[in-house]
Amino acid sequence: MKQVLGCIRRADERFGMIKDGDRICVGVSGGKDSLLLMYGLKLYQRFCRRDYEVCGVMLDLGLVEQDTSAVEEFARSIGVPFEVIKTDIGDVVFNIRKETNPCAMCAKLRRGALNNAAVERGCKKVALGHNREDVLETFFLSLIYESRLNTFGPITYLGRKDVTLIRPLVFLPEKHALSVAKRLELPVMKPNCTVAGKTKREDMKRILEYFTTFAPDFETRMMNAISAPEKYNLWHNLRLPPESVDYSNPLCELNTKERMV
Repeated sequence: MKQVLGCIRRADERFGMIKDGDRICVGVSGGKDSLLLMYGLKLYQRFCRRDYEVCGVMLDLGLVEQDTSAVEEFARSIGVPFEVIKTDIGDVVFNIRKETNPCAMCAKLRRGALNNAAVERGCKKVALGHNREDVLETFFLSLIYESRLNTFGPITYLGRKDVTLIRPLVFLPEKHALSVAKRLELPVMKPNCTVAGKTKREDMKRILEYFTTFAPDFETRMMNAISAPEKYNLWHNLRLPPESVDYSNPLCELNTKERMV
């Protein structure tokens, strides 16, 4: 658990995630990461020298009947107020909308429901349990399917709801999350979605696994690249001679100093 807390502290100190007086709603899916996050944020209260509160919310998507009693008992044992909220998200996605690629729609509806639940409970921050590999998988999804260099941020402000999303586990390697969850015997629930394990994200996992076969520290290098914009050297930073610059082309934008050379 020491490494989990270290990753939370690293993310908190780098991005200013947690402030005095915060009330943080943890989105609990029942998976290892969200359970670790709920536990980690509760432990982090002891030494971060900030006064904040933590509560947990789990969304029942209405897909299958699930026994959440073990998760509820775990939350009680660590002193975190916890609630399961029933929704019709599963019915909307699979029966009413009949989405052929349901993940994006489901994620959007879940985010909305979770943000609403947080606001109703007086929380201005919502904590999500995405780990390091989630960051990298999202990067490759955007690159391959959207032609974008993009991934989700560790902290995002949502003006319409006046809610800030934080992801305190973005520096935590998934293998450590698996190890700690097993050692602590966390009450991890099975996925309740019919397409779990069959999505494009699983393909991205295989891509990451492939890269690590010849570059064992590949994930660390990727995270360093993503989190260090001063190292970016893409076409928007082209240095062209003055006579070849077309200022109407955004790719040819030069800073003032370069234009004077």
